Amino acid sequence: MPNKLKELLLGRGWAGRTITRAETVERLNPIVKEHIVLNHHYEAAIRSMKRQDMTAALKAMQRTARMDVGKLSETIFSAGGSAYNGTDLEPGAYDLGDNGLEIMNTLIDMERSFKDRVIEEREEIEHQIRTRAILELVTSNSQDRLKGLEKMKSELARG
Repeated sequence: MPNKLKELLLGRGWAGRTITRAETVERLNPIVKEHIVLNHHYEAAIRSMKRQDMTAALKAMQRTARMDVGKLSETIFSAGGSAYNGTDLEPGAYDLGDNGLEIMNTLIDMERSFKDRVIEEREEIEHQIRTRAILELVTSNSQDRLKGLEKMKSELARG
């Protein structure tokens, strides 16, 4: 578990034992898979949303989310592993229906669950400094997407 005192004293530097490269691969691949599944749900939402302004906002969120998958995958490659790539998933198999409010609720629930998983990983495991930075960025981007989804949800709820 990360030591807050050590973090305070050393800033972004690190001292002590961190997980191995093999452990990094083992721990990050399930997060990559969850992120790819989440991205497929964003694609389904983009196909289904009827409001062009919201479709454009979802596409912008999707660009960042795809970059985050790339950063996580690169971290896995740097650790000597093979990153999960989602080729076993069928993008067309994801369908959120056509009710905008239900789509937003589903995305919010999934995004919140993903963000919580990444926070738990970041706070509970002694990752190497670069991996910690990537997990912090992924968490921040997820939080930004949540804010955008909540805003869209409130617009849809108002009618």
